[in-house]
Amino acid sequence: AMVMKQLQHLNRLIDDLHLISLADADRLVLDRREHNLADLLRERAAWLKPQSEAAGMIIAVYAETPCPYVGDAFRLGQTFTVLMENALRYASEGQRLDITLTPTENGYQITFRDVGPGVTPDFLTDMFERFTRADSSRARHSGGSGLGLSIARAICKAHGGAITAELPEGKGLLFRIQLPVSPHK
Repeated sequence: AMVMKQLQHLNRLIDDLHLISLADADRLVLDRREHNLADLLRERAAWLKPQSEAAGMIIAVYAETPCPYVGDAFRLGQTFTVLMENALRYASEGQRLDITLTPTENGYQITFRDVGPGVTPDFLTDMFERFTRADSSRARHSGGSGLGLSIARAICKAHGGAITAELPEGKGLLFRIQLPVSPHK
């Protein structure tokens, strides 16, 4: 069982590195289809509900429906899961993750705001780099490889969008995803 678990971790690491190298070479192929971003966010939150309940954290999704978007639902789901899992790992003491999906003039903005301990201001510039972790002992304990946010950035960029992080007033961390309307199907 231990060997199988380690093989699964190695397999995931290989898949993650492959995704990032494809994105770096502008060869990440997206399966662009119309889907509802609000439904996708709710699905990812429901998928993580057992972990969030065990951590004592509420994941709340605020979105008016429908929010049609042409993009790769699997890859965007990966991005949303990375951000939700990060909050569960590092901000569960805040007991809340608020996700807000807002239509904009040119697409959508999605914010993920927790009220955990946050990060130091100087870490904000490095956090999307590969193998970067704010607290390596906690990340190592929780199985983090330091690739999640790099993957999220690569997927957002492949959709023509962007992801940023900021320290909101008070406690916590806020991730902001901007997704432009895509004319491609």
